[in-house]
Amino acid sequence: MEIEKLKRKTIHRLKQIKVEQGLTIPKIIDLMDERGQFVSEATLKRVFADGSEDQNFRYQDSIAPIADVLLDIYGDTSNLDDVESLRSIIREKNKMIEFLMIKLDEKETEFEKRLALYEERKALYEKSIERFETQIAMKDTIIARFLDTYLPEKE
Repeated sequence: MEIEKLKRKTIHRLKQIKVEQGLTIPKIIDLMDERGQFVSEATLKRVFADGSEDQNFRYQDSIAPIADVLLDIYGDTSNLDDVESLRSIIREKNKMIEFLMIKLDEKETEFEKRLALYEERKALYEKSIERFETQIAMKDTIIARFLDTYLPEKE
């Protein structure tokens, strides 16, 4: 899969930058904070750990924020096509996320409308049930009177 190859290349390049620039995890956290990006310290340690190129990271949540900061700060021009490809992928995924968020909002609105409709129907059914229970009680009373009138109790 092409994206996995790009992830491995990006992680490898990030590790190179870390070594070349003598960066530490706390320094990377500070750099990311200055740029308004966030990845947990544990994730940073996992990304920069030995053999991390073969681990399964969620690109957008783990690798992309680190790459955006480190590659931008240190003017990385190696693998520029790969970096641009990854950024393009990020932009497309962000568009997809925005689209899905809009669809989710639409579905929530539709759900709320249906829920309101079902609540109204439920209230109407409950009123109908109350009315039927009242009618049944009245009929029971009428039947009891008829029975008392036409079938007097024998003593």
